Amino acid sequence: MDNKEKIFTFNSKGWIGNLGKKSSIVQQPKCEVCNREILEEIEYSKVELEIEKYNGEDMVSAYGLLIVSENLYIALRDSGIKGFAPIKVNKVKYKYGDVDIKTVPTLVYLAILAPAVRNIPIASDFTGICEGCNLYLNKYNKEKSKLIIRNSEEDAIHLQVFYDSYEGADIFNFADHGEIGVTQKFLDVIKDFNCPNNIIIPAEWI
Repeated sequence: MDNKEKIFTFNSKGWIGNLGKKSSIVQQPKCEVCNREILEEIEYSKVELEIEKYNGEDMVSAYGLLIVSENLYIALRDSGIKGFAPIKVNKVKYKYGDVDIKTVPTLVYLAILAPAVRNIPIASDFTGICEGCNLYLNKYNKEKSKLIIRNSEEDAIHLQVFYDSYEGADIFNFADHGEIGVTQKFLDVIKDFNCPNNIIIPAEWI
């Protein structure tokens, strides 16, 4: 019997504003051979969100960061969802917006933890494996690059993912793909919340 977790690529299209200037990105180490950035830390240590509008969403995205309401964070935590560190978001009103910032609940950035799960690239051409970091060497392909972040579930390629690189997280990054990965357990929690405009595509273990 196959007891492997069902996994999916996940792309949140919910938007209420952009990251502010006080957001702090974490510098990642780079491979000395191929100069590729290696994800060993969370992406941001501090997140400021300039809010332009709000319509009761429990999940939004800004520059690829997944941000949830405090109520959804508590549900994820209490359901044992693994793979992230919670970081409270500093909410500020966008100077041209008309939102009442007091109506926006406490927001939490789901800072995805390392390591990234390895996958076969679909958004570039494979050219080899780096002797330094053991990650794929990829060549830019204009047509394939459209698959880095997908805007539709229709006729979508299922990402192939190496099971032996998976450490049991319910939310995770991929080593060679722009979308995040989630398990069915994660999706089961968020279905009871206001999480609009998500692109969810099955992925396959290999």
